[in-house]
Amino acid sequence: MSVATLLAPNNPKRTIRYSVNPTAFVAALILAPVSVTLLTCWTIIGLFALPFGAIPYLLLGTPVLLWAVTKIEPAFWSYAILGFAVNLVCCLACAVADALNLSADADDLAIIFGFGLIFGPLYAGAFGMLYANFHPNRRILQI
Repeated sequence: MSVATLLAPNNPKRTIRYSVNPTAFVAALILAPVSVTLLTCWTIIGLFALPFGAIPYLLLGTPVLLWAVTKIEPAFWSYAILGFAVNLVCCLACAVADALNLSADADDLAIIFGFGLIFGPLYAGAFGMLYANFHPNRRILQI
C-alpha cells in the first residue's frame, strides 16, 4: 500500500480518530447543562431539568461523550442525535423494567428519561458546540 492511498480522504479503511483535550472536555461537560438551563430557565421544566438530569447526564453521558469525541466531529446536531438516542434507549429500558416489575423505581426513572428526550439532546448538542470551541486546536477537528 502506498502512502497516497493511506492519506486519501475517501479511503474507507482509514478511520478518523480525534484527539481528546481533557480541559476542553471537562469544561464543556460542566458548562453544557448549565448553559442550557440558563437559556431555558423561563420554562419551569428547564429549571427542574438540571437537578433531575445531572446524575444521569454525568453517569451515562460522560462515557458516551468521551467515546464520541474520539469518533464524531464535534457539532451540535450530531451530538444532539446521540443524546436523543441514549435517552431513548434508557427510557425504553426503564419502560421494559417497569412492565416486568423488575424495579420499583423504574416508572420514576422512565419519567426522568422521558423528559431527558427533550433536554438530553440539548445538553449533548451544547456539549458538542462548546467542546469544539474550547478545543485549543480547532483545525484538527475540522477535517
